[in-house]
Amino acid sequence: MADVSGIATSALTALGVRQSVTANNIANINTPDFKASYTVMKENNEGGVTASVVRGEDNVEISKEAVDMLETVNGYKANLKTLQVQDQMGKDLIDMLSK
Repeated sequence: MADVSGIATSALTALGVRQSVTANNIANINTPDFKASYTVMKENNEGGVTASVVRGEDNVEISKEAVDMLETVNGYKANLKTLQVQDQMGKDLIDMLSK
């Protein structure tokens, strides 16, 4: 069985890579001949996810980058909530066992 905190943590790390790629694309939007990169997320066999950066062939499109940022924020929120719920469940279990 996969470790929930490990899975969520790996997702947060991968989302950090994605956010860095988005930031780099936006920072270089006016750089001549710059081509936007993108992030590929891959599921690990043991659970969790890894991210790899791929150099694309297209110019930077600010609307795409904005959507990517929103998706990344939502991913952060979902995985942080997972960690919070796991923490609360552990505390509740300890409370039940100590009564």
